[in-house]
Amino acid sequence: MVIHTKEKAKIHAHEPKGAKIKGSNIYTVERGPKTIGAKVSDDKKKSYRKSTIHQSEPKNKGLSRFKRNLKESNISIKTKNTNLHIAGRTSALAAGAVTEQVEGGQEVSQAAYLAYESSRPVTGTASKGAALFRKKAAAEAKKRIKKVEAGKKLAKKTAKKAAKDTAKTVAKETAKETAKTTAKVATKTATKAAATAAGTAVAPGVGTAIGMAAGYAAGVSIEVKDEKMTNRSRKIKFFLDKMKAQENQTDSVAKLVKDLIVRKAITWVKAAAPIIGLVLLLLVLVVAMIAVPVIAVIAILYNSPFALFLPPLESGDTVQTVTSAYVQEFNRDVNTKVNEHTGYDLGELVYVDYEGMEENPSNYYDIMAVYMVKHGVGDTATVMNDTSKGWLQAVVNDMCSYTTSTGTKDVEETDADGNVTTVTKSVLYVNVTLKSYRDMISVYGFNSDQVEMLEQIMSPEFMGQLGYAGSGSGGGGGSPGVSSMTEDEINAILNEITDSRQKTVCSYALHRVGFPYSQDLRDSGNYYDCSSLAYNSWKDAGVDISYGGATTAAAEAQGLDEAGKTVSFDELQPGDLIFYSFTSNGRYKNISHVAVYVGNGKVVEALNESLGVVYRDVASTGKIVVIGRP
Repeated sequence: MVIHTKEKAKIHAHEPKGAKIKGSNIYTVERGPKTIGAKVSDDKKKSYRKSTIHQSEPKNKGLSRFKRNLKESNISIKTKNTNLHIAGRTSALAAGAVTEQVEGGQEVSQAAYLAYESSRPVTGTASKGAALFRKKAAAEAKKRIKKVEAGKKLAKKTAKKAAKDTAKTVAKETAKETAKTTAKVATKTATKAAATAAGTAVAPGVGTAIGMAAGYAAGVSIEVKDEKMTNRSRKIKFFLDKMKAQENQTDSVAKLVKDLIVRKAITWVKAAAPIIGLVLLLLVLVVAMIAVPVIAVIAILYNSPFALFLPPLESGDTVQTVTSAYVQEFNRDVNTKVNEHTGYDLGELVYVDYEGMEENPSNYYDIMAVYMVKHGVGDTATVMNDTSKGWLQAVVNDMCSYTTSTGTKDVEETDADGNVTTVTKSVLYVNVTLKSYRDMISVYGFNSDQVEMLEQIMSPEFMGQLGYAGSGSGGGGGSPGVSSMTEDEINAILNEITDSRQKTVCSYALHRVGFPYSQDLRDSGNYYDCSSLAYNSWKDAGVDISYGGATTAAAEAQGLDEAGKTVSFDELQPGDLIFYSFTSNGRYKNISHVAVYVGNGKVVEALNESLGVVYRDVASTGKIVVIGRP
């Protein structure tokens, strides 16, 4: 039997491609005597699915139904002229032709058709697999061709791409670093500004501190994150380098460790820098808080009269040296005048109305105090330039002056034979007036503040720093004595005095030991000079020793001497008054000091501003000119 087939035959089938056989879809046909009258059971209503084999009309044969099914199918499967497909279909057609001629051939034909249908998935799969294999092979070939072409193109573009990538990388890294730095600064600034605003809402001044703290915290956080990212990038770079060939490797573990340590150190330094800066700032502020007031006080002092007691601002001349030079110059002029006494037999220097125990009185310290109060307020008067020297010279001229006068004086002379005669000689008197700081208060019209400063400067506490011990320093010789006494010590002295009036005088004087010295406040009862102590001691006993309304030492001595109430040194008794002459002052017998004798060779006397009223031994006996007993 010859069966003709077409090339690339198209076989149509229903989906799914596999054949399914269900019992309810199979029908049988009886042929021959045994099948006469056979009927298809229709007890139940038949229902069929599209993909199943449908029930045919009794007249339809198996091959006719197969052809009909092929025509009704909407899906076509293209197959190649393979032996598998040809054999499949040939077997099916052959089965149909043969079985038509034999009994039971229809069943055989159906079985063949069913076998063909069941084999279709296998044949389809095989063909699909072959198609996929060919497609994959073609794709691989095409891919190899593309790789070759891509390699050629890549080789041509390598130089351009390398230059382009390098420039792009540099620009990218620069932009990245710039953006990173900008982001850090912006974050810190924004955080600081926000925290400052929030802190300011709480309390003035708090905002700045909170803002600084918040900005610092934000900066530290950013630096830590940046460090982690940098370290990660460095480690990746290290591992990538190790993946290269041995001869191409440029990195090492030592370099990696060094870079990580350096980055960690940089992070620590950046984190610690604000703290260190803050600590330094706080130290500077503390020092400034301490130093600025001190500097301000020092600046104020140097622009005040008290600059006299501070170290000089410039080397060279000082207030002390210039004042000393001017005073010495004045004394030279006076002494020259006295020693020359041109046209006169004698010349005599007189310190007008001086009271004290100095043989050569001086108002050196008074001059400096007055100068500083007059010119040192709001000005650095201690800087000795031409202007300040002129100011100081003017003060010296106002406080140191002299006049001359003439007179006669009886002088006893002894000739060669020892005969003593009295001779009257002409005398040129050079009368020196040394004004004290108290005198200048009215001369310069100082106000209360200036007077207060003047008193402070002339106090023993301040002037002692310049070596000043007060007028009559040293008390005319002898020990300075004591400036305080207990009640028992006073009573021990008084118990030896039997005369009640003498005891009253001595008790008053002894109880004033330690009182301060002052000529201006001599009548206040709280300050004493030598003559006011003597006057008040006898006044307490009911005796007035003033003379002509004056209570100076010279006036008191003159009154007692003229009244004949004087005794010799050997006749001294408690309460007696000892009058001294240390220099010529133009007063009675040039007396300038007086002391109250209290027995046992001791006296109570007001010495000077430094020592005040003291209890000591009788001193300077060679200067005693009168001893009075009221």
